[in-house]
Amino acid sequence: MDDHKFQEFLKIAKKLNKVQITPLLMGSVGLEIVTDSSWDAQDLDIHVPGDERGWEVPAEKAIFDWDRIVGIMNSLEYRLVDLHEHEF
Repeated sequence: MDDHKFQEFLKIAKKLNKVQITPLLMGSVGLEIVTDSSWDAQDLDIHVPGDERGWEVPAEKAIFDWDRIVGIMNSLEYRLVDLHEHEF
């Protein structure tokens, strides 16, 4: 299990929680925590509240508080690499 990725999630989650955004850990790192097994996680998959219409809305409007999230991620030295995928 890669504890570094989980610790990074906790760092991000604490910042988001301060502005009342509740993230959910998903993907391989989430499975590693639940199963206590290595899933060879390559990234962090984090779900945040978004528009229930999903792909029907423009990517910059699909996630609630998107501008605030981008600011928080930038403050943590992450940079947006794919708006459509909301990937940092």
